[in-house]
Parts: sequence; structure tokens; C-alpha cells
Amino acid sequence: MAEDAVYVNGVDKRFYEEELAPWLPARITDCHVHVGIGEGSKPISPERYKAMWALEVGCHQSWRQQRETYRALFPEQEVSALAFGNVYFEIDAERENEYVLSGILDERNRAEGLLVTRPETSATDIAEAFSKGFLGIKPYPDLVDGMTTEVSIYDFLPRRHLEIVNDLEGIVMLHLPRAGRLGDPDNIRETIEISETYSRIKLILAHVGRAYCLPTAKRGLPPLANHRRILFDVSANLNSDVFQFALETVGPERLLFGTDLPVMLIRGVREHVGERYINHTDGPYSWNTSRKSAEEESSYTFYVYEQLKALIEAIRRAGYGRDAVESIMYSNGARLLGRPAGARTQPSTASVITG
Repeated sequence: MAEDAVYVNGVDKRFYEEELAPWLPARITDCHVHVGIGEGSKPISPERYKAMWALEVGCHQSWRQQRETYRALFPEQEVSALAFGNVYFEIDAERENEYVLSGILDERNRAEGLLVTRPETSATDIAEAFSKGFLGIKPYPDLVDGMTTEVSIYDFLPRRHLEIVNDLEGIVMLHLPRAGRLGDPDNIRETIEISETYSRIKLILAHVGRAYCLPTAKRGLPPLANHRRILFDVSANLNSDVFQFALETVGPERLLFGTDLPVMLIRGVREHVGERYINHTDGPYSWNTSRKSAEEESSYTFYVYEQLKALIEAIRRAGYGRDAVESIMYSNGARLLGRPAGARTQPSTASVITG
């Protein structure tokens, strides 16, 4: 399970050394990571596991495990984080938020935090969380009723939350609802409205707006191209075509690196077919019914490594070099979190890229 200790095997080491290390900056800002130990959470039903595949992969990651995971995945890099608790309906959000707060106050974690909010969270509670050290909020569609994502953004991110975060000039990490994701016209309209009405909010659309496949990105990114306050994290997205289109449409300065750990510790590859994706992995999950041969599965590495490979490939294809990698993986996030953003990259022969 993803919450267990991270084991880095020979395939992972070779992948890191050959595919990633020549490109990675010396410092990384992970703008999307979950931390929580699940205390007080309600049982998750089989139906819920079927509806949300990631729940079965692994929900929990302690601060200690996060530090160890970063050291294992990025042995030559210094990693800082923007962290928040789990966001499924059955969680005890108050306990999760308390645990996140304890970690962002611990300098060992190099972390800032977002408050997981339910629709009923009061503006007073949000303001108090800011006073304690949180930099923003993480609402989520599943926290409306735990059964559907076919809701308006305002159903799980009410205007009173937007007003107080706007007053405090905080961050909103937004996971778009509805099956159409970034390409849904109502999502586009509401996102633009939020950006224009609450202009002091630092608005991030998680997972490139959940545009995991290129047709979704082509519908959703162009209408948002001129709304430059809207940022996109690239977490849990393994599609180089989507990344390339994002680079060409909104530019590298609006993209933020994120890992979506611990989920992205599963090993495997993702297949993109039209507007849907298929996860292939070596894990014994109920949804993992399209298994490959044992030989092919033995070549799998972490999803987060495959995500980085796809991002690097897109950067090359779009005509950028390691400066864009540094911006996306460190500087953009560092500026967002109020940290020094000067480049301090690893020496590499891959500085100038063509093709």
C-alpha cells in the first residue's frame, strides 16, 4: 500500500538517474501533497472504493513518511511542500487539519498548509486557521455529500469562504467537479467568475483542471488563457500531450509541480483513450482488471516518476529547456508560498534543448 515505507528498487533507481536526474532542479516545491493518519474517519464502503479508485490505493501518509518518501524519490534534491489532509467524505476533517497544522509548525517538514473545508465550515473558522499558520483552503466536491461530483463549484466552495480567503489574500486549491472537468462550460464560467470577483485569491486548478486527456484540455484551457491569475498544478497527470498543450496555451509560469502523494507511489503506466484514462499497475486492486504480463509489470516505476517523464518530454517538445523545469518544479511554487525563488540548479549537459 502507498502508505507503507517506500521501497526504491533497481528499476526506480535507473529511471531516476537516466530520465529525471539530468533535468531536476536542486530545490523542488511540491504544491499538492496529502498528509494525514485517518484518525476518527468513518469506514469506507465497497461502493465508494469503486467510485473513487484512489481510495483503495492508499489515503494516509504521516509527516515522517512524507519526509522519508521525499528522500527516497528525490535523493539529490531539497523538497518543500504545500500540504493538506485527505478530502474524502468519510474523513474527520477537524482531526486531519489539526494533524496538518502540527506538521507545518515543525521546521523539519519544510511545509506550508491548506485547511480542508466542508461547505458548512464557518468563515470564522477559516480566519482562525489563517491566524494559526494556514495559507489557504482545500475544498473538494466529495465533501458535499460523498456520493456525487455533479455539483456546482459553489456547492462545496461557498461564497462566504471565497470572501474571507479573498480578504486574507490566501490560496484556494480547487478540484473541479462535474464529469466534464476542465472542459465543462459551467466549470469554465464559474472559474472565471471566481477569478474576476475574488481577485486577491491565489486560485489553483488541481491536476491541470482534471484535464487528464487532451480533448478535455483543448476545450478548457483556451477560455482560461487570458485569465492569468488562474494557476494549474500538474499533479496526478501523466499525459505529455496535455502538458505540451498547457505550456503552449498558458505558459510555464502558470504551472506548478505537485506529486499528489501518497497515491502516486503506485507503480505502473497510464493509457489515454479519447477522453478517458486507464490505470495499469502491478497492485492487487479491485479495479486493476487489465493486467499486463509479469515481465512488463516488472518494468514499472512510480506514477510520480512517469508524471515527471511526461512533463519533461512536453517541455522538450514545446521548445523549452531546464529553465522551464526549474520554474515549474520550484520557482513558481516558491513565489506562491513567499519563499526565495532564485535558481540554484544542478549542473547538467541538458541545459539547451532542441526538438
